[in-house]
Amino acid sequence: MKKLLYLILPEKAYLSTLHRFFYLLYDLGLLKHKEAFKFHYFVKRIIEPQFMVIDIGANLGYFAKNFSRLAHRGKVIAIEPLPQFYAVLDHFIGHKENVELHNVALGAQSGSITMVLPQTNGMLRTGLPHIMRPEEKSTTEKTQEVQMINTADFFHTFERIDYIKCDIEGHEWEVFERLKDVLANKRPIVQLEIDPKNNAVLFEFFEQLNYVRCGLDGLACKIERTTHFGGDFLFIPTEKIELLNKWNA
Repeated sequence: MKKLLYLILPEKAYLSTLHRFFYLLYDLGLLKHKEAFKFHYFVKRIIEPQFMVIDIGANLGYFAKNFSRLAHRGKVIAIEPLPQFYAVLDHFIGHKENVELHNVALGAQSGSITMVLPQTNGMLRTGLPHIMRPEEKSTTEKTQEVQMINTADFFHTFERIDYIKCDIEGHEWEVFERLKDVLANKRPIVQLEIDPKNNAVLFEFFEQLNYVRCGLDGLACKIERTTHFGGDFLFIPTEKIELLNKWNA
């Protein structure tokens, strides 16, 4: 079905259809028991109405729209570098008073940078676009130039941050190594997808900042002690670890 839609629909219509179809299934609870979507449901237990949430790598809004519903008295900052994905975000949540959208990538410095847009059988893999890696300089995959801004400069403008969600396909260390002061001072909860190559450096980074690494076991959040795999993690400041009891109740 997705392949057929991809072939017959203009790109913007196809991407918008993916967003609509996701939220149809999500709101009906039909994705609740699928491993790939466990965090999408668990954030309902975490996000408070007054939260200031930053979504790095907002993609098609599968988290950002939900954040905007949950933090209805707070603020959602959604960051998405690809213009075609940003257009979907703008269409569905750009009009909301508690949402602020930014069509940029975060990184070491401001300027332009190349993203790789992987395809399978000629169809865009919407969850896999990423900043070009050194070994991909001769890639035959589709590429696209996007705008990047300095991570520290961007975060410097926010007085309060309660929650950060980040899913940027291997680029996470380039962002978080510039957020040490933000995490030390603002103490947000961090939802982070980690490429296994970044495990050691990010696990140590958060440990030094007195964060506890947690993962989801079904719909229960538990302290995570294994170190050999990547995936989705929740990093909680040690002074907030008692929130686990509330979330798991």
